[in-house]
Amino acid sequence: MSLIDAFYVAFIGLSGFAMGSLAVLMIGHVMSEHWLAPVRAEVEAAALTVPLLMLLGVPLAFGLGEIFPWVGGRAGLPPLRAAFLSPGFFLLRSAAYLTVCAGLALWLIRARNVRRASAVGLALLTPIMSFAAYDWVLSREPHWWSSLFGFAFGLSQALAALALAILVTLLRPEPASPARMKSLERALLTLALVTLWTWFAQFIIVWLANLPDGAAWYMRRSDAGSLTLLKGAYGLMLAAIVVLVPSGVSRAGMIAGSALALLYHGAHTLWILQPEKDPSWADLGVILGAAIVWFAAFAAVMRLRPTYAEEAAAEP
Repeated sequence: MSLIDAFYVAFIGLSGFAMGSLAVLMIGHVMSEHWLAPVRAEVEAAALTVPLLMLLGVPLAFGLGEIFPWVGGRAGLPPLRAAFLSPGFFLLRSAAYLTVCAGLALWLIRARNVRRASAVGLALLTPIMSFAAYDWVLSREPHWWSSLFGFAFGLSQALAALALAILVTLLRPEPASPARMKSLERALLTLALVTLWTWFAQFIIVWLANLPDGAAWYMRRSDAGSLTLLKGAYGLMLAAIVVLVPSGVSRAGMIAGSALALLYHGAHTLWILQPEKDPSWADLGVILGAAIVWFAAFAAVMRLRPTYAEEAAAEP
């Protein structure tokens, strides 16, 4: 793994928390303001870190050729797809994704009618997350295009964002209503099940339709080490589901379930990204440093946000 690859892995992981938090925030507002209350400060703070991703993406803009094989026309793509994946257009789209997400996050925290704003925002965010998943992740092997991949990757990001928000919430001193936390636990469980099913549906579609490029994508991730990583990821997810299934799960159970969901997301994302070489200590330092900077910004923004403690403690 090169330093550019390390920046890339950090960017994909942290963008998942930021953009996934924006999705969770919007879904929560659309469904019910009270359902969102215990984690609202956390997801707002994470969503507001999107501008930081622009800074993290600057080194990547100068190293596209080390990440994506289509740079310089090396992938032998059809003319239309080659034009779509030209470096200039790619960077323009990426900047647009991040700019729109940053604007949506600022709009949501200032909007008077957050439910209406979230409905409009979801209509914009859904295609953005789907195209971003194709551009930033799937285009590393650009001969296969999958519309379901973007949706599945976005679900994984939302799952990781909700799991992180619940973990941070449970470590805060302000108590939340048990009924509110039970709703969050059900939401986390539902999102975990839907995420698993969507990734399985993606695999079944490729298998039943006998898509050569899709099959090649999976075959490149079927060596012994990759399969071990994939089995570990799904083992973590199944453990999280087992922990979360009992009704009225305890605080310790929610912490364990959220942590397991986060570990699943990390392992599954690494399986998808498939770094060509094992990371060096310098690579790990870059990833850890980027994570520390992001979490510091997340903590700083969260201190500026309202806690919504009264709503979180109120019974529905």
